[in-house]
Amino acid sequence: MIENLLYAFILVFSLTLVVIAFQAYRRSGNVKILLVAIAFLLFLVRGILLVVQLFMKPLTQEMLWIVSGMLDLGILGLIFLAVLRR
Repeated sequence: MIENLLYAFILVFSLTLVVIAFQAYRRSGNVKILLVAIAFLLFLVRGILLVVQLFMKPLTQEMLWIVSGMLDLGILGLIFLAVLRR
């Protein structure tokens, strides 16, 4: 029960961050903000995947870990690029 509320909050919060970050990018044109916005988008996709898995279980446990790990690597890579970009 509590995990459902937590996942719902994560989805709403990450969607909010995605919208704010893309609006900031549109206003500024700063590539760093775009990279962070895409990282937030990947985090939203990861959250959606976990919620779908929670209710419908379309993936095996092993496949879920692989996909989740790949999304985490993508998120970390985008944040790393945003920090290093001049």
